[in-house]
Amino acid sequence: MIFKFNSSLHRILTHIKKTIMTKNSNHPTNVTILAVFVLFITSWNAIRVYSVIANWWILIEFGASPVYIVIIGLFWVLTGFWLFNVLWKGHRHGIRYGLGTAGLYVTWYWFDRIVMQPSPAPNALFSLITSIVLLAIFSVTLVLPNSKAFFDKE
Repeated sequence: MIFKFNSSLHRILTHIKKTIMTKNSNHPTNVTILAVFVLFITSWNAIRVYSVIANWWILIEFGASPVYIVIIGLFWVLTGFWLFNVLWKGHRHGIRYGLGTAGLYVTWYWFDRIVMQPSPAPNALFSLITSIVLLAIFSVTLVLPNSKAFFDKE
């Protein structure tokens, strides 16, 4: 059974690699890096959803709301796949959608951290600096001239 899974995974990854290397070789490097970054955040949220489902009763025992975490996690997984698709295909409104989604994600992160968590983590300064730096890098990268040219090609 594990062999079948690994074999299927290998075929999928090989197909993705061929697609990226042949059909979409006209992507600017910075757009490709942003798209991969979006996939990392999407993967993190998918792992979060899986972890909540696997530890459902433990979270309830400690007073956390697994329903909220699953719903929000699934929302960000779907949003991440959508944004990846928009960035990867060079949609005309990719810059606007990217900036809007990044702003929404950072806003949600801080809302969740300040309002929804019963005892916020003590590393607020580090989180604030990291949020600002990553949002700035994401935003600046989206509005670079070669990114604008890629999204304005339609």
